[in-house]
Amino acid sequence: AETQEDRPEVIVRVQTALDEIRKQFAASEREDKGVPSVVQANPADDQTKILRRHLNTYLDMMSQRSLFLGNVDATIRRVNEAASSAIDVERVSVWYCDPQQSKISCADLFQRTAASHTGGTELFAKDFAPYFRALRGERTIAAHDAQTDGRTSCFAEVYLKPLNIGSLLDVPIWVGRTMVGVVCHEHVGPKRMWTKDEETFAYLMSNFVALAIERSNADAAPRTARRSITNT
Repeated sequence: AETQEDRPEVIVRVQTALDEIRKQFAASEREDKGVPSVVQANPADDQTKILRRHLNTYLDMMSQRSLFLGNVDATIRRVNEAASSAIDVERVSVWYCDPQQSKISCADLFQRTAASHTGGTELFAKDFAPYFRALRGERTIAAHDAQTDGRTSCFAEVYLKPLNIGSLLDVPIWVGRTMVGVVCHEHVGPKRMWTKDEETFAYLMSNFVALAIERSNADAAPRTARRSITNT
């Protein structure tokens, strides 16, 4: 791992995310002692094991500091692969907004069965207005029945039904006060009830992408300034 010093605001953000997932982990252990839990996406799995998988995945990624040191593309590929395994979904993707937030473009889509990465698809706000409104106003979009949910049903005919996607768990990516994209978790098959733990994990994955973008922007700023000085 590189030893470049992290900016204070990045350290605070990472610590906050860690505190949140630890709090969720503690709550899960209390559920094992008799406090009822929410409906599980996979009843065969024990809730504690699921949350431990989330935590281990998150801590494993935290140990890979090179993710934050200049390679956003590598970060989003790693996030997509890790998330597909940790919350057991077939498709995970990262999309970027244009500056006008008039469209999102797929930077990377990981398909678990094929172990493949693709990208390039574009979706426009004028065609999917309810979804774009939800991106700007909600922390997570947990669409248990994506084909009927008011935020995501606009995708039903052109995207969800052709790909047999029953549920979506999408989290906007925020850098500062700007929404710059979204991490999408797509469950292929019948509708699925997302748990609060899965929503928390998805939120943390969006934070990984945001951290990588912030670090890349911070590293680029001095280079831009040096070019400007050189050209004067």
